[in-house]
Amino acid sequence: MSFVCKLGFHKWDGCTCARCGATRDEHHVYSTDCGTCSKCGKTHDKHHDWSKDCEKCARCGETRSDHHNWSVDCEKCSKCGKIRPNKHHFVNEICSICGQGTFVDERDGKTYKVVKIGKQIIMAENMAFEPEVGKFWAYEDTYVKISAFGYLYDWETAKTLAPKGWHLPTKEDWETLYQLLGNKASTVYEQAKVGGNSGFNGVLGGWRYARGEYNSLGASGYFWSATEEDQNNAAYFKLGAYKKLAEFGKGKIEVAMSVRLFRD
Repeated sequence: MSFVCKLGFHKWDGCTCARCGATRDEHHVYSTDCGTCSKCGKTHDKHHDWSKDCEKCARCGETRSDHHNWSVDCEKCSKCGKIRPNKHHFVNEICSICGQGTFVDERDGKTYKVVKIGKQIIMAENMAFEPEVGKFWAYEDTYVKISAFGYLYDWETAKTLAPKGWHLPTKEDWETLYQLLGNKASTVYEQAKVGGNSGFNGVLGGWRYARGEYNSLGASGYFWSATEEDQNNAAYFKLGAYKKLAEFGKGKIEVAMSVRLFRD
């Protein structure tokens, strides 16, 4: 190394010192090959752009194999969105591999999207069943909102909604899901929100006070559990858009919240 370079006065040509040959990472040139600097030949994988296709760089066209993620959806990569058709293996309308699919409630003919997270199979839409007996409401009594947000049910009614093969999840069921989605309030929220990678599709349907007022549509989603906390309260799972957190709480059983069902 030259004396001048030892004093810190390199003569830089991009990433390479013309005097001593030293390199500096922040000035590599990857214009012709994202993984190889055209100045000094250094390779670096992070400069490739795999966002559009996990196996083909959008900048230079370099390819790599086995980097798509089909575990959430057999036909759509959860990383880049690439589609590969006819890869689901449906059994009773639910894929036995990734759990994606639909469930048709024979009681009213409504179809619900279904997702598999870990070993849990969960409805990916809020319940919109109208029981013959029980208490339930459309948010602000506006029935056009039911298709997007489902109904809000008091706890006693929520416990009666499940068709054969399904159940209102316990607090333990929700805690298992929480762990599967990252076991951290902010991480779980990002995974469970509408558009999150888990497929849970956490629609924020708000809630209804026992005295009749509605609150938090589009801001929070409250989902009943089957677990009674005490004589007047039951546990719930909450997604809050304001703080972007997933949390647990307990609510008065007269309050109305959304319902998601889990497969037995």
